[in-house]
Amino acid sequence: MLLKDSLWKQYCYMWKRRKSRQLKIAGILKYFLIAFLFLIIIVVFLVLKDKLFIIGQVEVKEDRVGCASLDQLKNTSSLLGKNLFVMDEKKVTKNLLEKFICVKKVNLVKILPDKVEIKVTGRAPAAILSSLKTKPASTSSLIANIATPSAQDISDVLIVDSEGVIFSKDTGGINIPRIYFYDLSLSLGKKLKEDFISNILKILDKVKLFGIVVKESRVSEDTFLIYSDTPPFKIVFRLDNKVDFQLASLQLILSEAKIYSRELEFIDLRFDKPVVKIAPKK
Repeated sequence: MLLKDSLWKQYCYMWKRRKSRQLKIAGILKYFLIAFLFLIIIVVFLVLKDKLFIIGQVEVKEDRVGCASLDQLKNTSSLLGKNLFVMDEKKVTKNLLEKFICVKKVNLVKILPDKVEIKVTGRAPAAILSSLKTKPASTSSLIANIATPSAQDISDVLIVDSEGVIFSKDTGGINIPRIYFYDLSLSLGKKLKEDFISNILKILDKVKLFGIVVKESRVSEDTFLIYSDTPPFKIVFRLDNKVDFQLASLQLILSEAKIYSRELEFIDLRFDKPVVKIAPKK
């Protein structure tokens, strides 16, 4: 009985001692937590109030941004005088993208203690769009009577990127494909269907790989016509989700023509069975 009492007393003593130690540790952790929170409050207060972190320098670096000067980009950002740590990066980016249609990407870099670097990337021109005033009577007449239009026949000349965004009127010194449209309303800031413009660009890239030099290309509704003068012949595509199939058919037709030394005059790929016209032998 005395042994049991002794063991019980020893157990109670050890339990009280362990409990006391746990309470001391908890008390210490509590004081540390309060001190840490107090330190955070002080840091936040200093960040918000101290002029050390007020933006006094804004440096703009641009690439292919032709629709805005460095000063215009800097002023639109409205960052001067703002706190470096609480500035609204999403708002700055949104303002720049909405105001300048030629801007594709904006990246902000904070540089302690009071500087922000804005990196602005412009849209890359993919094609020149020229809107023609006179629409052909039919697709057949368009294919039969293709000719280089005069300046009087063109109403608008604009630049589009690979995403279909029309972002500029400045076409000087740009060596990119020119595409003539008959029935499309073109204006700055307008976005064409991405698959529509991407299909056209895909066709132009592929025929170039096939050795075809495109002199002119035109779009009427869902029909895309290209004309080459080396050798002189016309190719007609249908702008839909079967562009890859049409390009594969074209490659096969060109390969067979080369094997049999045939000179092609006309290829119509709009149908399941392409229509091919071979030039008469000279």
